[in-house]
Amino acid sequence: MTRFTQKMMLILLIFSSQLVVNCSSDDDSINEVIENSTIWMDDLESSLGTGTKAKLNSWIDKGLNSTKLKDAFSKSNDKSGLMTNLESAISIYHQRVFIEDWDNIPGIAKFDYKSNGLSSGITNPDWNNPDLDLPAIAAANFVDAAATVLPAGTKIYRVTGGNPAGGYWTREKPSSIGAVIGGTAVQPAWNDFSKCYEYEVPKELTLKVWQGITARQPIAMGVINPHLPGGDVQLFLPPVVRDEAFKKLVIQTALLW
Repeated sequence: MTRFTQKMMLILLIFSSQLVVNCSSDDDSINEVIENSTIWMDDLESSLGTGTKAKLNSWIDKGLNSTKLKDAFSKSNDKSGLMTNLESAISIYHQRVFIEDWDNIPGIAKFDYKSNGLSSGITNPDWNNPDLDLPAIAAANFVDAAATVLPAGTKIYRVTGGNPAGGYWTREKPSSIGAVIGGTAVQPAWNDFSKCYEYEVPKELTLKVWQGITARQPIAMGVINPHLPGGDVQLFLPPVVRDEAFKKLVIQTALLW
């Protein structure tokens, strides 16, 4: 074997050894990342009980941001309380409020909330019926509101997972969850946005409602940035209008998203 051949073999041996070391180092780094990506779940499993990790992973599979979820638990002084809140949340948007994942809640405005709702209720003397007044608690959800009579054939819509005959409606069917959350300022804690309901004013009848621009709302109690900007037209139907005859005509329709 010539001296040149010996040198070449030595170089190849050194190179191969370095390649093995580098590959081993890369594998160790990958394994460390994988371990660190789930070790926080293992810690929570130990402190909060068996099944915690499985729940966290199921929420992530459904679209909850794993980094935001991890950060929320890391910052929380009450991890058990945070876990309870996430378990009792009525939708993934509600869960995102608890972990402050503002980028994945459509329709929100990322600056400080300032109230722009009406400060008192409104009476319409032409109706001459206190049961048809706009109460102060509802007026606060409007920038402005006018007594309006909807003619026969008018269709109105309500997106909710709860009461299909509740007080707040729109003249147009919402085209997205962002339009409900942002445009009509519906907190994720109030609604799971799972169903759309429609009511059509019957022939030869009218419907007395209050119509106006939706006021801003905080996105959650104690949170002023971000907030729900409002700005879309909404309706408030006084309870006396939503009688048994009204409820019988409310039908469920397909959501547009």
